[in-house]
Amino acid sequence: MSNRNSLRTIARFVTGHNNADGTSVFQTDVDSNPPVRALPDGMQIFDCYMTQGFPVDVATGSDLRVYERLIQNPPGIVVPNGSAARVVDIPPAYTSPMHRSMSLNYNFVIEGEVEVLLDSGETRSLKRGDVLVQRAINHAWRNTSETEWARITAVVLPVQGIHLGGKGLETSKGNEGQLG
Repeated sequence: MSNRNSLRTIARFVTGHNNADGTSVFQTDVDSNPPVRALPDGMQIFDCYMTQGFPVDVATGSDLRVYERLIQNPPGIVVPNGSAARVVDIPPAYTSPMHRSMSLNYNFVIEGEVEVLLDSGETRSLKRGDVLVQRAINHAWRNTSETEWARITAVVLPVQGIHLGGKGLETSKGNEGQLG
């Protein structure tokens, strides 16, 4: 397995408004390099943006302050009553532990090929351009390449509690650093 990530460096751009005339602008006070968390198992998670509260207040810039606060004190996979936009780089031949997050995730494969494994034994291969709508399921991710990194983007939203078979489902313990 190659420890060196061969994928292009992520650039992130945040927009806003010119307070004087209302025209659209790029926020110059937000670094174009999103913070990255390198996990011990080799995965890299880029926290491109996070919000808290709906609807999001972009008029006053409070969403920018919320994002800075969430970066300083990461909430785990799911931002309570909020959203998270992330990019996740997965090393070659890597398989994540089976895990669940209480979230609705829109996952887009943008580089490589990955396989999602469900606790039922079902699997699906996802190639560049494929989308997985993930609804609070127990799952694992596997990069199917022995030599190339894979990249997924994820939009993570909280879900209401789920009760099946007489018990409540919850986020797996110890998966705070996973994609979701």
